[in-house]
Amino acid sequence: MIAAVVIPTYNEKKNLERLLPKILSQKIKGVEFKAIVVDDNSPDGTAKAAKKFRKVFLVSRPCKMGLGSAYLAGFKKAFELNADVVFSMDADLSHDFDYSKDFIREIQAGAGVVIGSRYVAGGGTNWAISRKIISGGANFLARLILGVPANDLTSGFRCYKISLLKKIDFSKIKSTSYSFLEELIYHCHKKGAKIKEVPIFFADRTSGKSKLRKMEIVKFPFTLLRLRFFG
Repeated sequence: MIAAVVIPTYNEKKNLERLLPKILSQKIKGVEFKAIVVDDNSPDGTAKAAKKFRKVFLVSRPCKMGLGSAYLAGFKKAFELNADVVFSMDADLSHDFDYSKDFIREIQAGAGVVIGSRYVAGGGTNWAISRKIISGGANFLARLILGVPANDLTSGFRCYKISLLKKIDFSKIKSTSYSFLEELIYHCHKKGAKIKEVPIFFADRTSGKSKLRKMEIVKFPFTLLRLRFFG
């Protein structure tokens, strides 16, 4: 099984230099890991850092074009690599790749999508209570409006079967940034995918700055309503 790991980046050189060795050294019987770094012309040398590693494929873009479009570019590259599954994850070390064995186990058991969940037994975060309330409320709203049977619809740490992604018409996905996560899982659900969650602990980044902007939070409920009523 070839497992491609898509990592969108912008100014993540230091984090990437720690993350890539962990991904490429992961040992799971019958699984070969390859990393796909989608970099939006980071001025800190992120792309140069990625080029140092074997089994790392760099997709360079001219400017910041949004998280969702970065994942789509990475998925396209995974198709070209004939991957069997594709992971999505953050570059900032908030996602511990040691959980990948749990994702692969669920994929092998028949799941089409596996979500690294902060909101199932065994999962959690080190966030302040205010952020937990905002995130929990967003997930409650997403479940209520979209009807997707999962607790953590805003988690970006996921694993998809390539065969499932190839069934989705990506031209219908309008979100280019963080709302892409909810939009994609909604389309996976509409295709009848079996969605499973595995518990993860999400640790806030210790280096670099978050790319989430306030406007994305404002746009979030409107994206949910668009999906619910217009598909």
